Amino acid sequence: MTSRPGPGIHEQSRGSGVPPRNQVRRRPSKPLNTALPQPDCIDPTLGDERPPAHNGAGETARPLPRGRPQLFYGTAPNDGYELSIHPSFPYQPTANLPVPPRPGSVHLRDVSNQRRIVPGGTGVKEHPSVQAPEVLSPPVHFPGGKAADVFPWTGNSPEDTLTEALVKGGISNKPQIMNETNTARPSLWSNLKNKSGLSTLSTLFVAVLEKRQQTGRLQEPNTFKPPPRLTLRDTAREQWLHDLSNPAHGLRRLSRTIPHGLTGKVLLEQCLNKNIPLPRALWLAKCVGINELRAHKRKGQAGTVTWVRGWTSSVEQFLDGILSSIGTGEWKSRITYSLQLATFLYKECLLDVDHFLDWILHSLGACSSERLFIWLLIVSIPAYWKDITSCRMRGKRLAEALLNHVTKLSQQYVQTPPSRLSQFLENTLIKLLAIRPACLLIPSSWRQHSTTLHSLAERINHPQIVHGVKRLDERNCRLQQSSKIAPAASMTSAGQVYRILDNVDYNNMVRIEEVSTDCMEIISNPVNLVSVLFQWACSCYREGSHRACLATRLLRRWAQLGADIYECITTYLEGMSWAKSGDSRIIFKIISELVRSRTFAAGRYMQWLIATGSIAQDLDLSLPAAWPVRLITEIPISGLPDQVRTLRATLLRGTAHSADWEEQILSHAKLAISQQMPALCGVGYSGLDHPKLDIGKLGSTVRIELGIWLRQQVARYAEVNEHVPTKDPAVEETAAVSLITPHDFHTVRSYLEQFEDLPLLADVVNIVTSSLDPNVLASATDTMHYHLKAFRAIGAFDSLFGRVVTRYAAIRTIRFPERELLLSLTNLTRTLRLDNSLLQLLSYDLSRLDQKNSMAACSPASDNMGEVMYNILSSPEDEIERILSSGNSMDQQVMARVLRKITSSLQDCVSKGLLQSDSYSGWFYRLRSFDDSTFDVVLNEWVNLCLLNHQVEVLFLALPTLVGSGCMPLSGFLDSLRAYVGKTAPGQPEMAFRVALEGFQSLLPSDVLTGTWSPQDRYRYRLEQHNLCYEAEARVVQFISELIELGTSLPAQKFGQQLSSLLSSGPVLGILKHYTLSDMASLSKLMKANSNEGLKRRYLKAAFGLLLDPIGNHGLATRSPEQQILAIFDIASELSMPFCRTMVQQIFETDSTSTEQSSEGLSAALLIAIKSALEKDQPSGLELLAILDSTLTDKIRQHAEREIIDASSFLTTSPFDSQGLGQTSPALIQKYLAVIDLTTGEAPESTDQSAMLMALTDRFKGMAQALTSLCGIGKPPSHNDSLTVSDLYTWINALFRVLISHSASLVRNATHQHQTALMIALKSLIVHPALEVYPRIAEYIFDVAVILSDLLSDDVRTQLARAESTTCADDPRCSFIVGTTMPIDGWLVLTKPVNQPQPAQNLAPSQPQTPAPIQSQYQNPQMPGSGAPTPQQRYFGQQQQRQQQMQAQQAQQMRNYPQYPQHTHPQNKMLPAQLQRNPSNQLPPTPLQQMQHMQHMQSLAQQRATQPSPVQSQRPTPAVDGPGVTTNKLPAVQAKEMRQFPYAQPRWEILAESSGNPNANETAINLSLFGARRA
Repeated sequence: MTSRPGPGIHEQSRGSGVPPRNQVRRRPSKPLNTALPQPDCIDPTLGDERPPAHNGAGETARPLPRGRPQLFYGTAPNDGYELSIHPSFPYQPTANLPVPPRPGSVHLRDVSNQRRIVPGGTGVKEHPSVQAPEVLSPPVHFPGGKAADVFPWTGNSPEDTLTEALVKGGISNKPQIMNETNTARPSLWSNLKNKSGLSTLSTLFVAVLEKRQQTGRLQEPNTFKPPPRLTLRDTAREQWLHDLSNPAHGLRRLSRTIPHGLTGKVLLEQCLNKNIPLPRALWLAKCVGINELRAHKRKGQAGTVTWVRGWTSSVEQFLDGILSSIGTGEWKSRITYSLQLATFLYKECLLDVDHFLDWILHSLGACSSERLFIWLLIVSIPAYWKDITSCRMRGKRLAEALLNHVTKLSQQYVQTPPSRLSQFLENTLIKLLAIRPACLLIPSSWRQHSTTLHSLAERINHPQIVHGVKRLDERNCRLQQSSKIAPAASMTSAGQVYRILDNVDYNNMVRIEEVSTDCMEIISNPVNLVSVLFQWACSCYREGSHRACLATRLLRRWAQLGADIYECITTYLEGMSWAKSGDSRIIFKIISELVRSRTFAAGRYMQWLIATGSIAQDLDLSLPAAWPVRLITEIPISGLPDQVRTLRATLLRGTAHSADWEEQILSHAKLAISQQMPALCGVGYSGLDHPKLDIGKLGSTVRIELGIWLRQQVARYAEVNEHVPTKDPAVEETAAVSLITPHDFHTVRSYLEQFEDLPLLADVVNIVTSSLDPNVLASATDTMHYHLKAFRAIGAFDSLFGRVVTRYAAIRTIRFPERELLLSLTNLTRTLRLDNSLLQLLSYDLSRLDQKNSMAACSPASDNMGEVMYNILSSPEDEIERILSSGNSMDQQVMARVLRKITSSLQDCVSKGLLQSDSYSGWFYRLRSFDDSTFDVVLNEWVNLCLLNHQVEVLFLALPTLVGSGCMPLSGFLDSLRAYVGKTAPGQPEMAFRVALEGFQSLLPSDVLTGTWSPQDRYRYRLEQHNLCYEAEARVVQFISELIELGTSLPAQKFGQQLSSLLSSGPVLGILKHYTLSDMASLSKLMKANSNEGLKRRYLKAAFGLLLDPIGNHGLATRSPEQQILAIFDIASELSMPFCRTMVQQIFETDSTSTEQSSEGLSAALLIAIKSALEKDQPSGLELLAILDSTLTDKIRQHAEREIIDASSFLTTSPFDSQGLGQTSPALIQKYLAVIDLTTGEAPESTDQSAMLMALTDRFKGMAQALTSLCGIGKPPSHNDSLTVSDLYTWINALFRVLISHSASLVRNATHQHQTALMIALKSLIVHPALEVYPRIAEYIFDVAVILSDLLSDDVRTQLARAESTTCADDPRCSFIVGTTMPIDGWLVLTKPVNQPQPAQNLAPSQPQTPAPIQSQYQNPQMPGSGAPTPQQRYFGQQQQRQQQMQAQQAQQMRNYPQYPQHTHPQNKMLPAQLQRNPSNQLPPTPLQQMQHMQHMQSLAQQRATQPSPVQSQRPTPAVDGPGVTTNKLPAVQAKEMRQFPYAQPRWEILAESSGNPNANETAINLSLFGARRA
């Protein structure tokens, strides 16, 4: 490309105000006085009014330039925020072209006053007198600042072209006005109204378009030559640099001596140190770069790229060095200059953009907090910010860097107020969120970054920011791969209520109002809510008696809020849903509590019972269908009105539960209980033997009435005491004090626990807390500890605990508390994890008690051992008492002998059947009080010795007493037992198994502990058993695993039955149920692999089968593994889900490892079960897939994906069939997607998935066709269309979910061709016009494409960028995904002629088909061929002949006159003269010529009626042989096709000044001067 030559010097000094040439005075032969203004020069007095030139501001008498004018170079793009520009920057439009002489600046008045030279005179030339120049008044200005009657000179005015006519006639501005009395319609309509009028218009329009295209091209070759470089000395180079820094020195002179050695970082440092103006520094960089690039071009394209990358690295190193000097010297000005220079280099495209921006992003991400501010400032420069955020690859890196810095600063400065750095950082992040939220689509790390953004939005609290963060969170969550742990309970409202009830915290006070409100917010219908509550309370898949207490309290709360609890309960009972997996006893227990609190109307129910006729005489009440009659046998009769009690007795008359029979049983039970507690019940002691009370045969009503009677007896057994102590020793109060004895309290507690009436037990504990007996208070504290959850659910625990603590504080003011009370309170306080004040007080009292019990004697106990041993007449109990009372110290040997003596005495008492007294517990405690550490060592040795000698009888007899007295923790015995098994099992496995089995049974919790131990020790032992088996460490579960492993190594005939019985026992199943519900990770201890793994899993499978099917309704124990799989999927629900998971895992781990055939059978059964669950709409069963092996989940996921892809095959049909949308329901698609989410694995997939990718790509292409056929192009979608597109979105979502689940492996491992096809298909969906009214759908497609673009290779990005550049309608979203940006010179194209392919038979063998030279093609792009002329060519030829004739006629009328060189557009020989664009030196056509042209066009249109159109005539047509033409003529050469190619303007060659040939245009200039337009 070349630029045309500019106007000459004479033209530069002339303007529209210059008089005719013959009126200007001749220049004198000698120079006149310099003070006299010259006619052809600019008035020097007006020089101050002109703006200074851009490079010659300091030059005084600079001559006018010769050759080309000083042209205007386009300014750098402005992005709204620019660095300060140096005032001498050449791209500022301060001085565009040399200013011509102002009109009137030549003083003609002075010329007229000068003396004329008369021919033949003296020949003496006198100079005129010097006068001051006339001061011109400023011209009149119009509004807006435009001067009147003044227009800028461009050099193309008619008077600037001297012709013969112009010289003779001059210039006349008088317009040629024709006499127009009417519109132009009559003159035009006559030519256009005929049938050829349309053809005439088309001919004109085509010619005009071709003319426009032709005039928008540059056809001159480039003659640019870079400025040379010279080798200079250091002093000369320094002087040259100083001259360069001085704007007074012109660049043209400096360009002749550009020194060598100024490259890379040295050049930039010299510019900085010499403070060279930025435009000149840019000029120097270009001059050096041009020469370096030309030197590297010999190495090929790679050499050029290498040099540009090295130059970019130099700029980066230069900036790094400058930024590292922050805080030293004049660092602010140096950094400002460096950033401005680097920014100008970047804007001029003189850097490797990718390398430079990557360096900025890397530096931002790796910088410290001290350098973060300057890097944020660099990133915020508009030139960098725009290019970084317009590309997904760079924008993602920017977003991650900003988020990481925000997180780091928020962690460092938690308590401090936000600094300016944090505010700047947050503002930058918010700016990115506002303008480019797609950069923040990072689903892989969104979980850790979402917290940062949400906290930032909450702190700023701006509505738009909050909404933007919320919307961004939705978009990221939509793109995340679903977790395999997606509980099905979250899918239903019932499951959410189950989760609320399961997560009630019983370690703190249960706030029933909050629990009630949470449940009601989920399920507002009281009938459904009560039904869900009963299902949870009576389910066999939950544990604990506290469930009934919590359910009762919730029902009372809802009744207070206005719910009809009676109607809700009867509706639930009628549904009979509790009969399969519920415990009916719990249901009736809850109803009985509601009847006692008068929440459930018993009389109303009996009326309903009568009305429905549900009474039968011989009805078996054990059947579930007999619940109407059974209910009235479960309710209490105390507190009921007399008429209701009479009605109940009437209804039950004649049945097995008649009221008379209940009265007899109740009287008998009261009598039996009264004999056990005569003082409490107020009866005399009878020596007669009364039959024992069989509690199992008592009815529910009898049990409830007995509990109420016992509570009344306890409440009655009290007295009013006027001297009841308080916490204040000086204050006493009058209050009722319970007189119950420890024995009576133990008896009442035992009966109430067997009756399972915990609310009454809480009332009894509340009554006895008024006692002053420490033992009674200790027993009440242990009761609260054992029933902690139930008392919390009732809401009585906190008040009871406060009463006990208050009584303890009152007792210690009058006497020292007993050890039993201190021990019970200490254990309960540790369980509650209360504050340290109470615990410290209890520990202090225990230490004081130990000091008090120590004797004052100085001699050790061993000194009196001899006397004790020789006293033969004394009993063992007396001997032990004497030894423990004989001293205050004891060594280890003596302590071991005393311990053996105590245990031997205990064994003798048990063997004789004697009742054990409380002395043994005291003896153990007193023995331990001698020395705690020594006692622990002695006790541990004794336990290990008993286990080794197989003396487990005495060990198990002493264990409850040792644990109850606090001398030995039960966990210590478990550790000793495990150590014994590990040591004995290798040598004596059978003996070790027997001992371990008996020891484990002693650890299992039991509701009733029988034996000869004291009641206090028995209850505390039960409490320790419960705490040990349900502790958080799950040591019992690990011991069960060791026990099973030991049992499976022994013969199954001898020990298999014992092991099975142990695992199927109630306590063991309770332990397994607890850890299945609360801690699934602890169950992994049971699955520890060993040599007999298969047998061990078989035992566990049977145990978990009993947990899943405790009643045996489903018969899991008798079914095959395949049938068990199907049954488990039927049982699966929100409540049974943990047990179903465990059972399925046991089945696959036990049976799939046996044979390959069984594994295939299980897989087939699993697929059948999944299909059945999908068809039956059982979403709970799908959650079982999350715990399966990866091999099985892969098969299931592949099956679900295959179903979705096969169901979407209607998208690939052509034409699109809309009937395929309704063949598969959207609900079924969502279920398949749930299967895919639950079976998605994290392991990399190694299988070839190209077939799936191709199938998905085809369906995305079909999706675009479906959108086109459904909505149409250009037709606004109607209501029916919106429904159809919504249905189509279901398939879009499903296919995208499949794609996202495999995105990492599917796209990364695909070939370049498949990746490109996929992205092109997604692009067609993004830009589809049918989705313009569905922005959310288009946004989803765009987000998926953005995430997939992160996995593309560089080659694919290049292909997509090339394809993006060829499309006509560029979409910014697609450019953002690929990262393509429109180049600055992207609108420039290079047009080249390309030879049309010719048939092989038309070419001579010796003349191969070769294209014309590039230079000739470029210079003559429209050269017509030499073949036979077409009709259109003939028409153009005729027009050309007429034009030549008209030009010849005009030439005869005008004299030839030498013209100044002008840059004219090349004449298009294919167009008539009338359609050519008139150059500036050609007169416009006259009206007569216009009329002649119009008549000619009319005749032409008549001729074209039978001719092809101009568009068709432009196509190459083969020569046709006419008549009389010889057959041996050469074939016609076809016309060359003109094609356009992208043209990259060399940015390094755009120089403001250069050296070389001043008469030629050697630089690439701004093409806007030529009015070039896009072709």
